[in-house]
Amino acid sequence: MTASTALLSLRAREIARTWRLWVLPTVIVFLAATGPVIVRFTREILAAALGAEEAAAIPWPDPTASDASAQWASDLTQLVVFVVVVMAAGAINAEVRSGVAAILLVKPVSRTTYVLTHAASLLGFIALAGLLGALVSWAATSLTFGAVDLAPTLGATAVWVVLAAVLVAASLLASAAIDAVAGAAGVGIGVYFLLALLSIVPHFSDYTPAGLIRVTTEVATGTQQLDATLWWPVGTGMLLTMGLIAAAVLVFRRREI
Repeated sequence: MTASTALLSLRAREIARTWRLWVLPTVIVFLAATGPVIVRFTREILAAALGAEEAAAIPWPDPTASDASAQWASDLTQLVVFVVVVMAAGAINAEVRSGVAAILLVKPVSRTTYVLTHAASLLGFIALAGLLGALVSWAATSLTFGAVDLAPTLGATAVWVVLAAVLVAASLLASAAIDAVAGAAGVGIGVYFLLALLSIVPHFSDYTPAGLIRVTTEVATGTQQLDATLWWPVGTGMLLTMGLIAAAVLVFRRREI
């Protein structure tokens, strides 16, 4: 067994024994299961909260399966991303403070391998949790609105995983440079809001990672074309992720343990 394989196995056991195993899948599954139901009964919920007359005065279109898919994309891009950032923000600096990093690096494990296995384990776990959520969302939407195609939900989730990868990489870079978990999380959240702000710049989001938030929703609702406005945000998002992870490796290699 190589050092990389052994360290990846250790990362998997860490996830299985900590809050990460339960928090991310629980949040994702809860949102995936309840989103279509909330969309379907929004009018009834408003009537119960505001009263029948007030709710009737609000022009509200009939809910559709497309609305449920849009809700799933919104949950991923507006809520789950923050769980992802917090997970990554404490990955490196927490182990440095506790002395775990020093123990691991005494063994034949390079600092590059140390950072890369953190990134690989986190992204693998996030992708699996996202897949689980996509299946639950599709099933809940089918039960609520009738049979729907699985492909848009899976496609939107795949695009979101690229967005999550950018945020994980940014948070890992901050975690490699900053001792405080809160500070590293703040950097990851700041990158998210920067992407959200840049996404409103005309044409800019069509060719940069800033478009990942928009593309996630449009793929979910079936309005995204299979053209450059899809592949550019996804491709540049992957490139940005690799660049940020490379930067995290460089920063951690220069850090005193």
